[in-house]
Amino acid sequence: MANAALKTQAAQLTVHTGISGDDRLEIAKRLGVVLADSYQLFIKTQGVHWNVAGPLFYSIHNLTEEHYNNLFKAVDELAERIRALGSKAPASYTKYGELSAIEDHDEPASAAEMVEMLAKDHETVCRSLRVAIEFCEGKDDFVTADMMTERLAWHEEAIWMLRASLAE
Repeated sequence: MANAALKTQAAQLTVHTGISGDDRLEIAKRLGVVLADSYQLFIKTQGVHWNVAGPLFYSIHNLTEEHYNNLFKAVDELAERIRALGSKAPASYTKYGELSAIEDHDEPASAAEMVEMLAKDHETVCRSLRVAIEFCEGKDDFVTADMMTERLAWHEEAIWMLRASLAE
């Protein structure tokens, strides 16, 4: 009986909330892209937080800490929404690399280069969010659309904050 608790269960869950099974699968796939982009951005943001140097160190260090904490919470919420839709959430660096449009980068860079890189990566997440939001709205999944619209607003604000930190 104790071994029964250790047996893995099917990743697909049966869900009947008014969205067809095929649509839920497609929504979950699109959310998986947003999750992968968000996780990649989380990693890169934390890398900037650790490695930034120069006159803007303190402000960028603090801003990126706020950002990676937000992203950490967001990836959990995105994965949980995928599960609530009945699908398995992608959960490996390999899978994130396959799904994400955010390019890996771990080379020395100036503070300005790092901040611009993050701003561009936030723009990438915004684009994947817009694609997913449009699809969700078309399938009457307003819960997921609202969740992602909220994420989109946060990413757009993050872009503004990052670029404003470099303004002269």
